[in-house]
Amino acid sequence: MSLYNYSKAVGLLQDAIKSKNQDTKREATLILAECYRKQNDIENAGLWYGKSLEFDKVDEITRYYYAQALRSSGDYQEAKKMFLMYDSTAPEDPRGKIYANYCDSAISWKKRQHVYDVKNMTAINTSQSEFGVVFYLNDIVFASDRVLSKQEEKTYGWTGNNYLRLFLAKPSNDDTLNSIFNNPEPYTLSYNQYWHDGPASFNQDFTEIFINRTLLNKDPGKKDPERIRTHLLKIFTSVFKDEKWSKPKPFFLNSNGFSVGHPALASDGKTLFFVSDMPGGYGGTDILFCMREGGKWTKPKNLGAMVNTFGNEMFPFISSNGDLFFASDGLPGFGGLDLFFTRQVNGKWISPINLGQQVNSSYDDFSLATNDNGKTGFFSSNRPGGSGSDDIYHFTPTPPLAPIPPIPPPYISGCVKNKSTLEPIPDATIFFLDEVRGQVLIIKTDESGCFRILFEKGRRYACKAMKTSYIPDCLSFRIDAMDPQIELTLPRDLLLDRLEMNKRYTLENIFYDFDKWDIRPDAEPSLNNLVRIMKENPVTIELGSHTDCRGSEEYNRVLSQKRAESAVSYIVKQGIDPSRIIAKGYGKSMLINRCICMAGIECTEAEHQANRRTEFRITGFTGFTGQLINQTVDPDRLKAGQIVKVSDFPDNFFE
Repeated sequence: MSLYNYSKAVGLLQDAIKSKNQDTKREATLILAECYRKQNDIENAGLWYGKSLEFDKVDEITRYYYAQALRSSGDYQEAKKMFLMYDSTAPEDPRGKIYANYCDSAISWKKRQHVYDVKNMTAINTSQSEFGVVFYLNDIVFASDRVLSKQEEKTYGWTGNNYLRLFLAKPSNDDTLNSIFNNPEPYTLSYNQYWHDGPASFNQDFTEIFINRTLLNKDPGKKDPERIRTHLLKIFTSVFKDEKWSKPKPFFLNSNGFSVGHPALASDGKTLFFVSDMPGGYGGTDILFCMREGGKWTKPKNLGAMVNTFGNEMFPFISSNGDLFFASDGLPGFGGLDLFFTRQVNGKWISPINLGQQVNSSYDDFSLATNDNGKTGFFSSNRPGGSGSDDIYHFTPTPPLAPIPPIPPPYISGCVKNKSTLEPIPDATIFFLDEVRGQVLIIKTDESGCFRILFEKGRRYACKAMKTSYIPDCLSFRIDAMDPQIELTLPRDLLLDRLEMNKRYTLENIFYDFDKWDIRPDAEPSLNNLVRIMKENPVTIELGSHTDCRGSEEYNRVLSQKRAESAVSYIVKQGIDPSRIIAKGYGKSMLINRCICMAGIECTEAEHQANRRTEFRITGFTGFTGQLINQTVDPDRLKAGQIVKVSDFPDNFFE
């Protein structure tokens, strides 16, 4: 496997599978499935991954690869089941849930109308791979691993085919996009080298070429562990002068540690988009770009999380109007690589749009190039029904021109419930803070106590629920910009505790040093919560302090009274009228567990700590209306849909 000779390994593994030794048979079955997966033979990969799951002691990742094979073959229902099974056994890997959701999306999208008519370019396709079309004057240039001569048959161990070369095909008439092409011929053989060449990208006047290449260290004296890494891509450039191409020069980012490939030069000749798995990316391979300034290239810049995902983004193509087309297996799609479109709006890339059925299938669809109007062109696919392996297809808009199906905008939903009973709370007020815009959207829960709103990914939000006579609840969260789901829920329900007469509410994390009653800094947040409750509700309360059973009755009563008075003093200093709160020290008279300090009863420190608590109890609803809360945040006065500036809220409102 380390030599990447997958095609050569298949025959050997077929023999090993016949072994009567179960361990040998199991290992050979799994490796055979891996070989077919690496060769992108979806049917055989699915067959042998399925067989490998019949054995005991199979890694969970095998289930994931089997699910991917099912999805690529279009069996979305079975693929979803397998993805969810993988998720249940490998919950730390988010891909299980993500791809299960993608299966649902594909089932839904298959019901949409077709946007493009697609035709296989049979005149230039063979049983080998053809892909990576670029326009060259009135002709097209593409990459293929077709056989040039008998001496070159099956020289690449990974695929069993020839190495990639560039080919040129001329149209039979002046209409490049709608004509039949003549038999392709090798393009500039003097440029092709021993290893892989292609695909390529030209500048506007076809005097400069950027070509995708792989190289092999042929010097047997150099023990270079990278010499067998034939999948590492590099970019080379050449200029056309005096009727010939100059000696290729390596792009400045080429490395033996990562790939740099799939070059795509913008029409201005100043921006080069490319693909790389260099450190600092978002997933497998990302799309990046460099700018040419003063004859030199700037440092690479990643297109960011709006375009790049946890998966692989590949084969960028930038149209003359600046639209970017690319292939991805990390965005919602039909399976394998899907083709997407995005463009910059106000300097930012918009959320990529799947190009829909016909152009996309459950198999790999990639390497798209359009003509100047951006609506007609070529792409490649390994879908069934072609000449074999990767084929070149021609696409035109379905008449009348249908819009590209948009990806639905993301929604987030949540529910507000009674903390004690978990019953829904209708007509609760939600304060939804967008920290980027500095705006708060007012939402009201429906009869089921829930809500659903549009939002933007990649931002941090805070969400606070309020209802008269309830203790508010607040949480903050962030949805990753790469999260593919379009229907999300809050990390948890918002739980409101109803304010009831004589009900005791525990203030968490109120701790005191031994034999002391000073308010420590770590107790302030919890006391500040009580301050907010009193500012938001017209109540009077008793604040009670409790000790554990250790020590005398008198000692604990005095200590707890001092602690309660200390807490009340802190609250009054925060602006609460002292007439609304009293201090009460209960000592050890109200223990809440078995730790009563009797012979034969041994308690842990945690059990004693549970008794050392601070509580408050509602003693009355006074009807007090002065200086309770700012009118801006009065839940009874605000209406659903209102937008309020966050600066109108108290500083700690969303804590």
